[in-house]
Amino acid sequence: MTLKRNVAAIAVAGILVGSAASALTVSAISPSWQNVNPTNGVTESSSGSTISLRWGGGNNPSGYDFTPSGTPILNLSPNSAFELGQFTHLNFPIPGETLSSVDLVVDIQIGGGPLVSSTFALTHNETLNRPQNCPQDPTPCDDIVTIANTLGSQNFTLGGQNYVFSVLGFSQDGGGTISSGFKTVEELQNYATLYGEYTVAPVPLPAAGWLLLGGIGGLFAFGRRQKSKTA
Repeated sequence: MTLKRNVAAIAVAGILVGSAASALTVSAISPSWQNVNPTNGVTESSSGSTISLRWGGGNNPSGYDFTPSGTPILNLSPNSAFELGQFTHLNFPIPGETLSSVDLVVDIQIGGGPLVSSTFALTHNETLNRPQNCPQDPTPCDDIVTIANTLGSQNFTLGGQNYVFSVLGFSQDGGGTISSGFKTVEELQNYATLYGEYTVAPVPLPAAGWLLLGGIGGLFAFGRRQKSKTA
């Protein structure tokens, strides 16, 4: 009886360890632009870790910058939003071509684990600065940056534990409010921070139950064999 109780305790402990929250490390964040639309009149560049788009011509073009957060990011706890990088929209009056859409791809290297890639299908609304185009805002009109696709989540495994990584969206108030888009004020550089999080996937109950029963049954059979030998 004591033997079976010990086996049960060991099996339950194994289940709890497998589902325990584990801190992770992000060792690198690498962004890139893809599917720039239109292809004419929009230029790409980079400076250090920052990637940039510019359009509209003139002395003060409009554009996007994205600067990934510095790495490594250590001891990330599950269910806690963390910063992936800073997104900037340089919103200035322009005479030329306007960006319509672009994909921002963010590759996240999990320390000791896999590369997790997320794509943001961004649509850009370069509003005309006329009262009829933005009756809810003062003129000049705010521009609007929107994540058009469903962000979803990705599963990965590290050290035998299953995790789910999710990109949450943009925040302009330090993570207090996170959304899929934001307005940007004319003639300013407008900032938003991109946030993500991970969760620990629970151990499926049927698998845990069979593990527990299998452990108890196996050791119980072993105990009966030992008794038979000594009888």
